[in-house]
Amino acid sequence: MQAWRALFARVFAEAGIEVGAIEHRFPAPIAELWAKPDLCCDFMCGWPFARSRSGMQALAAPVPSPPRYAGLPRYCSEFLVREASGWHSLEDAFGARIGWMAEDSQSGFNAPRAYLARFVSAARPALFSESKGPLGSPLKALEALQADEVDVVALDGFFLDLCRRHEPARVVGLRCVAETPWTPMPLLVAAPGIEAGVVRKLREILLRIHEEPLHARLLADVLLERFVAPDVASYGGLIEMERRAIDLGYARIA
Repeated sequence: MQAWRALFARVFAEAGIEVGAIEHRFPAPIAELWAKPDLCCDFMCGWPFARSRSGMQALAAPVPSPPRYAGLPRYCSEFLVREASGWHSLEDAFGARIGWMAEDSQSGFNAPRAYLARFVSAARPALFSESKGPLGSPLKALEALQADEVDVVALDGFFLDLCRRHEPARVVGLRCVAETPWTPMPLLVAAPGIEAGVVRKLREILLRIHEEPLHARLLADVLLERFVAPDVASYGGLIEMERRAIDLGYARIA
C-alpha cells in the first residue's frame, strides 16, 4: 500500500493536482467508491468497467513487470489450495469447499466462474460441496484459506505476485493448481464529472512516467513496467465471458 501511495503522490505532484486518499475498506462495497463523483484516479476492475453505464473516464492500464506478463497489460486468476491438501490439480479439489471474493470482481468471480463452467454438466451441475462468499477482499480470501474455512479460492494473480514480493508470509503453504486465461488488467479511471483537462494531464503523466529515471524505483516497488493507453473495447470480452458461463448453466460458483 505504501508503495502505491508513493507512486501516485509523485504523479499528482507532477500534475499539480491536490488529491486526497480515500480510506475504503471491506465491508464497504467497492461500488460505493466507484460511484464517488469526485473520484480522480482509482483502479477499477475491468468487468464492472465494461458493464458500467456511468461514463467512467479511462486513464491508463498498468503493465506488470514480471516475465509472465510478456510486457502486456494483462492478468489472470490463480486457483489456490493449501499444500497440506496434497492436491496438484483443480479437479482434485472438486467436492471440497470453495470460497469466492465478490460478485462484482473479474478476478475473484467472473474469471473463475467462466473457467469452472467448462467442468459442469447435467450430471454434475455443482462442482463443490460448499460455496462460501462473498469473502470481501483478496486478503480476506487468503485468510479464509489459511484458516481452513475454505479449501480453494481464486484470486488476482498480480495481487498474488505483489504478496510474493512484499508479504510472502501470506502465501506460505499455498499452491497454485490452475490459472484462468489472460484478460485485460484493471485500469485507472476518473469519474465522469472530472474535468477533461485534469484527465488529460493525468493520462499524459502516467503514460510517460516510465521514461523518468526518478520513477524507476517507484514502479519497481509495485511490479510495474509502465502504464499504457487502455484498449477500452477489449474489456467487452469480459461481458462475453459472463454470458458463456451463464449459457453453460453456471451462473454462480457452486
